[in-house]
Amino acid sequence: MRNAAIPDLPQEVRSDFVVASATSVQKHARWLFIALLATCPFAALATPDGAGWFVRWGLPGLMALYCLAGLSKLFQEYDFEKKPWRAERFILASWKSSLVGALISTSWAIAAFLHADAGEQLHFPVILVMGALATAYCMASVRAAAATHLVIDIVSVSILLFIAGTTLDMAAAVSLCIAGLFQWRMINAHHQQVVELLLLKRKSQTLAQTDPLTGLLNRRALLDFAEDLGAHDAQARLLIIDIDCFKTINDTHGHDCGDTVLLEVARLIGASAGENISAARIGGEEFALLGTAEALPPGTAIQLISAIREARMPHGGRVTISIGMAEGTLEDDAAWRNLYHRADKALYAAKSRGRDRVVLARDLETPDRKPGESEVSPAIPTKRKVA
Repeated sequence: MRNAAIPDLPQEVRSDFVVASATSVQKHARWLFIALLATCPFAALATPDGAGWFVRWGLPGLMALYCLAGLSKLFQEYDFEKKPWRAERFILASWKSSLVGALISTSWAIAAFLHADAGEQLHFPVILVMGALATAYCMASVRAAAATHLVIDIVSVSILLFIAGTTLDMAAAVSLCIAGLFQWRMINAHHQQVVELLLLKRKSQTLAQTDPLTGLLNRRALLDFAEDLGAHDAQARLLIIDIDCFKTINDTHGHDCGDTVLLEVARLIGASAGENISAARIGGEEFALLGTAEALPPGTAIQLISAIREARMPHGGRVTISIGMAEGTLEDDAAWRNLYHRADKALYAAKSRGRDRVVLARDLETPDRKPGESEVSPAIPTKRKVA
């Protein structure tokens, strides 16, 4: 039932589709239940006397209780965006609930039809089908539920009209089936449009948050990630990374070659990203690694310096990097700016002390530290010609 309610979708938009479907059903179903609740007393009054007490009062009463129970669920706060698993459960519950409503309303329409005078019989299938089409529209985001409603309501009533035998009844049955098929076609078109829009939205989000050259996050996406880290009250660590003497590479080998060097450096930096760690290009030849202090240990900086220094680069020479590192909290924008400023200041210190090294912001902020003691990697040789 779950697979039928939530069909195979592109993996990148599956969660978005489920959330969008649940949100749509919740919003539209509120008005549907209010409308159905309002029709219950009229249905009771319109039921033929010969249908009996249960058909006249019992089924409309059950429908009223069903609508009240549904409304109580629909006005709850589910927070689908943050908890997609709730959206899946809501979709399945909505489908099961719609089956109950379909059985009650169809039973009432058929029973009322069978006990009505010949001149009034056709009114009851029309009332049912109007409700069925409205319900199918509200459930359009869950195609299986919409299809079930159309089958239970329209097919059963159409068969009944064919059995009734009059030419007018048969013509009405054909019209109802055509209306049901047209509705189903519109539901499928709606489904396809939603998937295409979600794919387009996902692509736009990716382009808006991704550096076009390296494929890493851009500065805007890094800020969003910092905001997410701050929401979890975790201690964060930021590494600002700059390629040493990158202008020389561009001037000597050309900008196309420089771009390939950027790509290789970005690949090595991106390899350090993972759960609770994001890698970004924040400008020119400047990159950043941001993560929780637990996920991003200080040793990552030394490993990164070594990996890039030893990597074979497209221009045939060696490349080195300088890193400024800082730790802190990210509870608000001011905390982020402070963390970034401290890491940037540490990067400037690494550059001024000979490059090809990492400097910790906390060491610069300790007044009794001697120059040279703030580098995490004092064993890294610095007297070497660097590309």
